[in-house]
Amino acid sequence: MKIHKKKQTSANAEINLTAFLDVVFSILAFFILLSAALTLPNRIGIDLPISDRNSNGDSNSGDLQPEDVFVITLDPAGQMLKDGKSIPFQQLTQEITSFLAASTRGVVVLSADDSTVSYQIVISRLSELRAIAGNRVAIATSRS
Repeated sequence: MKIHKKKQTSANAEINLTAFLDVVFSILAFFILLSAALTLPNRIGIDLPISDRNSNGDSNSGDLQPEDVFVITLDPAGQMLKDGKSIPFQQLTQEITSFLAASTRGVVVLSADDSTVSYQIVISRLSELRAIAGNRVAIATSRS
């Protein structure tokens, strides 16, 4: 009588990695969420504006006076307006230069209250104004 022995080969051996992969991906997700929560906005390099108003809503005594502000308004076509009238760029440059020479605290304010004015136009006009007035240019904002 012959006894047949079954050969055990390693080709039939299988390792189930499903549970292992579940654990690895769970740990990975944990560390991704943890690192996102620990990132502070000041580490990203964003300089957020600081309010100059106290808790009562009263402004500080260092606020600009109306005579220290030169307001330029943008229309939807990208034209710069002074007191509601279109003004040639050369004349605007001369007026801004004389205004800043006369006012030591003077600021040129770019206002685009119309929501149809594109961001590209605002940025373009802002860079033109910065070429004239340097760091004495601001953008007017409104509450929505």
